[in-house]
Amino acid sequence: MRVFRVTLLITMILTGVACSTPAPMPVVDSVDLDRFMGDWYVIANIPTFLEKDAYNPMESYKRDADGTIATTFTFNDGSLDGEQKIYRPRGFVSENSNAIWGMQFIWPIKADYRIVYLDDNYQQTIIGRTSRDYVWIMARTAQISDEDYGALVSQVRSLGYDTALLHKAAHNTVKQPVPLKVTNFEQIEYSAISRGKSELIVVQKGRYSYFLNDKKVLQTLLTKTNLNVLATILAGLDVAAIEDLQAPSKRHQFDGAMVTSLAIKSEGKTHRSVTFDDDNPPEELKELVNYLLGMRL
Repeated sequence: MRVFRVTLLITMILTGVACSTPAPMPVVDSVDLDRFMGDWYVIANIPTFLEKDAYNPMESYKRDADGTIATTFTFNDGSLDGEQKIYRPRGFVSENSNAIWGMQFIWPIKADYRIVYLDDNYQQTIIGRTSRDYVWIMARTAQISDEDYGALVSQVRSLGYDTALLHKAAHNTVKQPVPLKVTNFEQIEYSAISRGKSELIVVQKGRYSYFLNDKKVLQTLLTKTNLNVLATILAGLDVAAIEDLQAPSKRHQFDGAMVTSLAIKSEGKTHRSVTFDDDNPPEELKELVNYLLGMRL
């Protein structure tokens, strides 16, 4: 019952009639609705009563088979780790413009919802209303640059809003994993195999060994220069991430190109790449692969 009362109040607020007829609210010419779907972080807004103490606010859109937009609005109430609130209104796209929706919290009332700004890459948007009471600046990421934010606020002002009423939303910032850099590798192994041929390079304990068709054809001690070059290359590589790199092509699955992989052992743990064509490694591994292959000559 409480959820119904809150939803009803939201609807009443969003559909309130202004005392005077407002000026028309321009919208973007056209929206690729499929591109527009997905998650949007609320960066700033002129909040409804519901959003005045909302943290981590996010809207998510999904286009259903009947053409309506299933909308999920989530936020944490009162603090970044407060109770999560979820509301599920439904958007109805106007026949006159797909940048104009009616957002329905309670049947049959549809609140005014207009896409008044959308960048070419579908990364930032502004949702406005003809009555100019509420507005939402949203982006695909929880944080945007000060320059972008300033430009979006200026856009809101140009639409006739009082930007002094804008409230900037607070979001949890996800800490990015610290790249794992190799300062003292234990072993590097390059392996390439195809029908009728195999190559193996092993760098371990200060030695470089090259095997062709399972036969060792070269073994040499690494010079100080070799070690310094390898150390420099490895210092620029997040070794833990090589397991997630994508192969630029997969010709070896179709035309017999050599199936290749690279493994680096550091601090007792081995990190192995996906398989790739011998002549087309992932961009991040090219420098290391080329150096290892060059040492066999």
